[in-house]
Amino acid sequence: MLPRTKALVAAGSGITVGLAGLAMGALPAGADDDPVLPAIGAEELVTSALEARPPAFAGVAELHNELGLPAVPGAEELDFESVRVFHDGAEGARVQVERQSSELTFVRNADEAWAYDSQENTAKRLNWNEADAAAAREHAESELADPSQAAAEIIERLRATSDITVDGTARVADRAAYELVLTPKPSEKTLLREITVAIDEETRVPLRFDVYANGTSDPVLSLGFVEFAVGAQDADLFEFTPPEGAEVETTEADDVAKAAGEHGAESVEQRTTTVGDGWDTVVIGEAPADAPSEIEGSVEGEQDLTAMLEQIGTPVSGEFGSGSHVQIAVGGAIVTDDGRIAAGAVPQQVLVDALDQQ
Repeated sequence: MLPRTKALVAAGSGITVGLAGLAMGALPAGADDDPVLPAIGAEELVTSALEARPPAFAGVAELHNELGLPAVPGAEELDFESVRVFHDGAEGARVQVERQSSELTFVRNADEAWAYDSQENTAKRLNWNEADAAAAREHAESELADPSQAAAEIIERLRATSDITVDGTARVADRAAYELVLTPKPSEKTLLREITVAIDEETRVPLRFDVYANGTSDPVLSLGFVEFAVGAQDADLFEFTPPEGAEVETTEADDVAKAAGEHGAESVEQRTTTVGDGWDTVVIGEAPADAPSEIEGSVEGEQDLTAMLEQIGTPVSGEFGSGSHVQIAVGGAIVTDDGRIAAGAVPQQVLVDALDQQ
């Protein structure tokens, strides 16, 4: 979602992508009684959620992260506590990612998209014309993913390799919702037990997403709305003017791929290959060229990257060569000695096998 993947291990950001985005969930719905809603079949609910277009709304989502990721640079994607989302029901959208000391703001309208980092006081602008609008908007949307959009994408990716059921109802952000449950088919080699999605009964927009690992009763990662109000939004929310003194980069969208490379905003998917599909997908990619060789902030002042991997990982080898395996609650990653990264919600041997195939 965020373009700052400098990754020492992409075991932070890379694992998240390696889970095919499985890292989306939500906070508990609250103490209200579960609503009584008309019965609906799982396939009908899935289809309606994937076809739903977000209405005009304002919402606040919160993150609960028990992934067990090491506290290292380059894993900023999940380094936030809450996010504010606004949508005009058409092409206008605004996402404000709030951190302890800064805020990332993404704004899109019919003509352009902005990304602003308050800590760096830098803004990036992407604009387009009718001829290149489709490619540019797709690029802008990849930068602007909100909890509902991310949840819908995960449903679509896991649909074919899951047993899907509707398990009752819930009240999320004071709205009535169906509880959709995706369970990996027996053939899937994954460390995840299930993923639940709360889908709004009225709009069919996903409101809440919980990821459960084997052997756990609580979600290991949750992201979802705690406030969600449908209604017209102020048009000014979908325009952006950089603060005075901000450094601004502007890119025309006639070459989105070139723009992505120049700005470091190339998506991780564009830099990786995958082995397998569904729940046991393994994503393999090269460590970013700007990954630091030394890590600042350790008790010694600076720490060699290899030494840090030795501390947080375990040695592993195979036909691919050798490297370090980093384990987290929902999977792991192998960082090879030759600079590759393999990540997924899978056991270590599945990662080794995937690397051996490359």
